[in-house]
Amino acid sequence: MDNLLFLTASDSVSPSAMSVLLKSLGEVFGAVITHIATVCSTIVNQPLLLLTVGFLFIGGIIGIFGRLLSRG
Repeated sequence: MDNLLFLTASDSVSPSAMSVLLKSLGEVFGAVITHIATVCSTIVNQPLLLLTVGFLFIGGIIGIFGRLLSRG
């Protein structure tokens, strides 16, 4: 039992490369989500943008389903 190493709160442990990577990815993901939320709120607050994005989205869905149905 005397050979075991116990870490206390005062011991300094450097973070591993994986934890640093995951923290960085989390920060980037948070920034991307914040930017997407800003763009979406801008689109929703502007009727002309909302109408345009709505038409583009509906046209894309119709195009995808048209291609899927024409293959069969």
